[in-house]
Amino acid sequence: MPVAATTRAPDATQTPDGWNVVRLGDVAEVTFSSVDKKTVEGEIPVRLCNYTDVFYNRQVCIDMPFMEATASPTECQRWALREGDVLFTRDSETVDEIGVPAYVASDMPDVLCGYHLGLARPIPTSLEGAFLARALASQTAAREFSRIANGITRFGLTLGVTRALKLVLPPLSEQRAIAAVLDSIDGAIERADEVIAATERLRDALLDELLTRGLPGQHSEWKAVPGLGTIPATWKVSRLGDVCDRPEYGANAPARPFDQNLPRYVRITDIADDGRLLSEDRRSADPKRTRGFELSVGDLLFARSGVSVGRTYLHRSGSGPCVYAGYLIRFRVLPGVATPQFLERWTRSQFYGRWVRSMQRSGAQPNINATEYSSLPILLPPLAEQQVITDVVGSVDVAIERVRNERDALHECK
Repeated sequence: MPVAATTRAPDATQTPDGWNVVRLGDVAEVTFSSVDKKTVEGEIPVRLCNYTDVFYNRQVCIDMPFMEATASPTECQRWALREGDVLFTRDSETVDEIGVPAYVASDMPDVLCGYHLGLARPIPTSLEGAFLARALASQTAAREFSRIANGITRFGLTLGVTRALKLVLPPLSEQRAIAAVLDSIDGAIERADEVIAATERLRDALLDELLTRGLPGQHSEWKAVPGLGTIPATWKVSRLGDVCDRPEYGANAPARPFDQNLPRYVRITDIADDGRLLSEDRRSADPKRTRGFELSVGDLLFARSGVSVGRTYLHRSGSGPCVYAGYLIRFRVLPGVATPQFLERWTRSQFYGRWVRSMQRSGAQPNINATEYSSLPILLPPLAEQQVITDVVGSVDVAIERVRNERDALHECK
């Protein structure tokens, strides 16, 4: 059987005029690297671009911290990276991690393509490397790589089927224009990520200042509290168990596929580091086994074991009906003492992070039970100040969420 028959051609009837369906091997020199990571005396010192350098980066740049190794003169000549090259992963333990590309942004005579990578060097008169990298990163290419990969416990590409991979190719000028548009979108996404990260750092610094010093200009008298520092004199030192009803452990029920007619079953793995419920992999549970474990607005969930220990989730209005699973502990705030929003903010503080780490016993799986959570120290301003503090920090969260939504829209557009 001809090699070309091992891949499925895209539907040429749906391509614009002037576009062609081609095989990758007809428009690029495709090779698999054989350069290992060894250092051999007498060989030429080089830097190696390895699997993770490609997998985690959209572009490969000369200032990246590549691994140091040695190579023969022949290997240096054959595998040195050039501007316009496209590297891609050629084997992995899962099919969705093969065929992941990265574009080489400049000539790198001392950087070689390492083992476990493929290299596609475009023919300049037919193919732009920047366009090829985008094409290989597409969902269409990912599905095709997944289909043609060989293996059972580890998956890989063969050189033949990779060279026979079908591409839908526009003229060179349009390739450049498409790559430029996608580059601009990626640039906007990266700038949004930078804004989000900087604003999150600002919010965290502001939060710790407000939770320990109070609102600026609000306090003139102070008191020292062992382990907590100097705090406003009007504030109280309490514990989580003193401001909440009796804690309750979650339901012991197996998860099952999500049913929109049932409450969401919140598990320990559903809570993100920042307290949001993850949107993917929603589950339900047998309503007979989760009766009495319904969440009310203002309930706080604490994760009690494993890598998620210490994570918290505040159930807000608009979150929809939920029940909660084992390995989660529910605390319900007593009215008139503290606000659930303020307590949730307290669990985002540096003090809380240090407290969680101090409660983890060395040599054992991380675990914090209800009694231990009840002992969590909390600084309590008057209710009015609690509300202002949460409002101030919440306004920063709104700004972060707005940029996050814009970034997600850019991802969807791309």
